Order: sequence, then C-alpha cells, then structure tokens
Amino acid sequence: MLPEQQQKILVYFIEEAKEHLQTLEQGLMNLQTNSQDNEMVNEMFRAAHSIKGGAAMLGYDSIRRTAHRLEDCLKVVKDQPGTAIDQESEDLFLRGFETLEELVGHLEQGNLTDDIGQTAFQQAEPVFGLLHQRLTGEMVAVESKPAVAANFSAQVLQVLRQMLELIKQGATPERTQQVAALCGRLGTLAPGVTTWQTLTQTAQKAVANPRAPLAKLAGLLLNELKQASELIQQGKAQMVVPSPTLCSLAGVDAATVAPTVAAPAAPPKQITIPVEPREAAKLLITHFEPAQLTALAKLLVQALKRPA
Repeated sequence: MLPEQQQKILVYFIEEAKEHLQTLEQGLMNLQTNSQDNEMVNEMFRAAHSIKGGAAMLGYDSIRRTAHRLEDCLKVVKDQPGTAIDQESEDLFLRGFETLEELVGHLEQGNLTDDIGQTAFQQAEPVFGLLHQRLTGEMVAVESKPAVAANFSAQVLQVLRQMLELIKQGATPERTQQVAALCGRLGTLAPGVTTWQTLTQTAQKAVANPRAPLAKLAGLLLNELKQASELIQQGKAQMVVPSPTLCSLAGVDAATVAPTVAAPAAPPKQITIPVEPREAAKLLITHFEPAQLTALAKLLVQALKRPA
C-alpha cells in the first residue's frame, strides 16, 4: 500500500475513533443511570470494539489493548443487565476511557511511540483490573485494602509540609539529603504496601538525582505523594503508580514499576497482503473477523471517496 493511501486510512481511523470516543464519553459521564439503558450500553460496547478492531488492523497495539480492556468491562455490563454501577466504578470507567482518549490524541499529533503507548497501557491496567473485579464480584487482592493507620494520609501530609518548608529555603546538598530522608520516612508509614514502597523509593531516587533541580521537582513530587496517600487511605493501593515523569527523573524504567493485574495481550498477528485484489480478499476473509472486515471496508470506501 502506498504511503499516501496509508496516511488517508490513518486519518479516517482517527476521525472515526474520535466519534467513537464521543459516544463512550457521553455514556460514561453518567454511567450509574446510563447502565440501565441497554441501547446506550450496546452503543458504547460497539464503539470500544470498533476502535479495537481498527487499531489492530493498523498495528497500534497500545490503543488496541486499551480499547479491548474497556470493551471487556463494558461486556460485563452488557451481558448482565441490571449490573450495579456505583460512583467508584463510574470513576474507574472514566479513568480507563481517559487513557484511550490520550492514546488516540498522541496518534493524531503524530507522537504515539511504543514507549508512550506501553507506559500508558501499563498504568491503566490496574484500573481495568480493579474495575473488572468490582463488576464481576471477584475478590479484590488483599493489598487493595492494606492495613494502614486511620490517620495515614494526615501523617503523610505532615511530612509533606516539612518537605515543602525545606524546599522553600532553597536547594543545598544538605537540604536535598533531608528531603530524600523524608521520602524514606514516608515509606515507613505503610511498610506493608508494596505500591507505596515503590513510589517513595522512586521519589527518593528522583530527589537524589543532581540533574533534577529540587525546586522544579517539588510540585510533581508533593502532588504524587499526596494523591497516593489518599488512594491508599481509601483502600485503592493498587492504583498507586509513579508517573512516567517521576520515573524518568529517578532513572527508573516506568514499565518495571507498573503493577500488573493481568498478563499482557499477545501482539497482533501480521500477514502479507498480495497486490492482486481477489487473492487479497481471500486472505482477508480467512484471517479477519467479520467486525474487522466491516471496519476495513468502511475505511477503504471512505479513502476512495476522498479526493487524491
């Protein structure tokens, strides 16, 4: 396929994906009510399925996998009418949707690299895992509700205030060491929570990095630690993941700190399509699912209609 044709198909995929995202957003914004509307649930399911199919055909694995996870969760709601959706489940759905929307946005801007896609998916995976558990009634992992002090988040906030006071006084080697030590102290407040240990250790490494000015790091550092402490206090420790930016400043591979709830999906199958139309059609029919063929046909028809 010529580069111009590939670009046209990519443009059409992005346009359709944005329409599907709009359908998903409209349904998810008030899912507690909309989940009782079977037609709307089916529309959302089809929207996620269409994005998954189009991304698979074009080889955008992170979009495919994220859409697939969202589709799986919507399938539970679709196949089990009357599934109770509480505020937390709605929030989890929206967080998963935001990841999908972000990935499509990167694709539209032309900066969706494998690293960006992989990191975004791995950070969203615990969200989808918890959501699926809530929808199906499966037991949540023990660490999701760790034993921490009733005033855990208040204790963290007190240490963060000490950090802020040190940072305000200006960066010196001694103060940098003191801030790093406070990161270590934060870790002792929840020794049994693995995700908290990972975050505080990552923060400590970022603070110790001479290439990361303390003043520049402060906002990111304090915000992530505060939000993480609130999640843990609410029993959502599995949602605590260091951001890619913090990992980069700490010299840590973001992929190694993202908790895994389920094994990653296998990469999409690759096939070589012959240039002879009949042979190409036979090959596609053999290897593609009906939904994928429908999506491909629509993209090709639209590409032919667009002026060269």
